[in-house]
Amino acid sequence: MCTPAPECELCGELCPRGGERRRFAVRTACTVPGVLSGVRLLQQQLQAALSELVLQEKGQGQGQGCPESPASSAADEDEDDSEDESADKGDGDAPPSKRTRKQC
Repeated sequence: MCTPAPECELCGELCPRGGERRRFAVRTACTVPGVLSGVRLLQQQLQAALSELVLQEKGQGQGQGCPESPASSAADEDEDDSEDESADKGDGDAPPSKRTRKQC
């Protein structure tokens, strides 16, 4: 007669910037294969939660005009590139010409 392997619990906690803590737990058999499958399940739960957080932050970041956002930094770079734009409009297959620094 076989006795079942004892169970163990794998747990983790996610602490996003908002301060609310989310706890994740998976019960599994206390064997190497059981722990490995528990780790995979825990990883899936955490990936789903992190994806949700990323989507929330992307939604909050749109339309606020954050100075560190990639869109605003790209606009700043466009202003600097406007002087060199005519030099870079050459052949479409050729790589862009090398930029040179202007010395004052």
